[in-house]
Amino acid sequence: MKTAGNHAFTAKKKYIFIATMLIALVMISCGERPYINAPGDNSFNNETIPVLIPDTEGIEISIDSALTICKSMAVNAKTGELYKLSGVIAKNTTNPMNVPGSYTNINFDLSDGTGSIACYYINNINNLPFRKNSQVPRVGSKVTVIGVLTYYQKSGSTNPPVPELTDGYLVRIDSMVAPPPFPGCPEPAEGQISASDAATKALALVDGSTSTETYDVLGVVTEVLEFTDGKATYIISSDGKQFFEIYRGYGMNDAPFPSKEHILPNDTVVVHCKLKNFKGTPETNDNAPLVSTTNPNF
Repeated sequence: MKTAGNHAFTAKKKYIFIATMLIALVMISCGERPYINAPGDNSFNNETIPVLIPDTEGIEISIDSALTICKSMAVNAKTGELYKLSGVIAKNTTNPMNVPGSYTNINFDLSDGTGSIACYYINNINNLPFRKNSQVPRVGSKVTVIGVLTYYQKSGSTNPPVPELTDGYLVRIDSMVAPPPFPGCPEPAEGQISASDAATKALALVDGSTSTETYDVLGVVTEVLEFTDGKATYIISSDGKQFFEIYRGYGMNDAPFPSKEHILPNDTVVVHCKLKNFKGTPETNDNAPLVSTTNPNF
């Protein structure tokens, strides 16, 4: 049986609901988007709109200050506090994701005018994994990231330690640089396979295994990740959606690249290689050479 108390309580709930809706409308009308990515959601509905979440955690410092802290630490030690850095992504060292629905974090270099620091194992807004390539901020994007600081040196390496912010996540995206339009790729000639087919075949292999067959893989260079001692690690695609990594590959005639200008984004290449599934990344075996390239420097 309904009572006056029940009726009053129901009315109170209605008022609370109406008040909540009015507050939400005011926030939207003022441009406030404090939680675009609600927990469990991981979609940027507009890459040009700033993405904000509550970011009260972390000690906000410049990158120069972060570098100083890192260099004062013991090698591979990590800070107990979280630090928050803002800047522009100067270099993206993340391999593009290859499987729709895959989960991953990203790596990039962040600069703010006072210095540049490597950011490793960084998750998306709300500390969620990245689930598609369009969510990954590209070079030139302005972001704020939170994480711990370390002075990292790979075990057994003779290279000096590197200051890093690691094990963190994005707390703010002020601007997203749109990916460049994919330039298109010709159909594979007889005896060739597309980069998309190569990625599919590689991912069908057992993790860590390499194909017994060798392929001539056709694709367009979308990003050069590394160039060292005449070897280049770069990404190719035939459709702008699936990606295949050429890991420490050679140039023409099974020889090192003469310079980093000999492998550039938008080059159309054919790579002679075996296929490998490396922890979910479809890639080549080492030293895979070019069969052909449109790079004008060759």
